[in-house]
Amino acid sequence: MSGGRVSRAVGDRLPREVLEAFDGRDLERKIGPAYLLVTADEDGTPRPCMLSAGEILALDDRRLRVALWAGTRTARNLSRGSSALLCFVAPGSVLYVRGTPRPLPPAGGSDLERFEIAVSSVESDLHPGMPVTHGIGFAVEGRDPSEVVRAWRAQIEGLRAD
Repeated sequence: MSGGRVSRAVGDRLPREVLEAFDGRDLERKIGPAYLLVTADEDGTPRPCMLSAGEILALDDRRLRVALWAGTRTARNLSRGSSALLCFVAPGSVLYVRGTPRPLPPAGGSDLERFEIAVSSVESDLHPGMPVTHGIGFAVEGRDPSEVVRAWRAQIEGLRAD
């Protein structure tokens, strides 16, 4: 977006809208929005990964947990300690959450890799007169949305586990 404005720091804690989006509740209402998690490959190449509310859990305003398919490049990057950048884009809100990941042990019976990201900074990137009207989205096609929500609930419970 033009205008010369840069993002501004808002602190080192997750804002209310991020906490609500990733609270693990009302998942049936959270089908649609997608969130971009960016890590860096060993050679420094940015590695984007799309996640849903069923794969991210805010434990509190300083910690996020994410569930990823095992063996993905993003999982390998987080295992190596690559910095993490979560882009939260929603109507009227653009937030960049930066943090440091640490791998978690597997949750019982799951083949997903789990990571906890310690939030180090949050930035806002809004432009007066040019509001963001919608974020990145996805649709569920060829599946019953209740099946998706059921799988998400299991993933969220796995993220809650210590």
